[in-house]
Amino acid sequence: MIVEKNTRINDILSAHPEAMRFFEEKQMSCGSCFAVKFDTLENGALMHGMEVTTLISQLEQFLESLPTRTVST
Repeated sequence: MIVEKNTRINDILSAHPEAMRFFEEKQMSCGSCFAVKFDTLENGALMHGMEVTTLISQLEQFLESLPTRTVST
């Protein structure tokens, strides 16, 4: 998944449910916020007083640190 400023937070959480932990650590209540369904990373960063490029960089590092999923056939 490519993470950009226009990526919807809900799309990130759908692809990587573990990312909820990242948002919680940033004090972003994405799990209980109705706007998560349509808000982008840029909007979320602005609402929480964050710089979007920094948020994206930190999120990418978090996602890269996750164990690789294996798919059984």
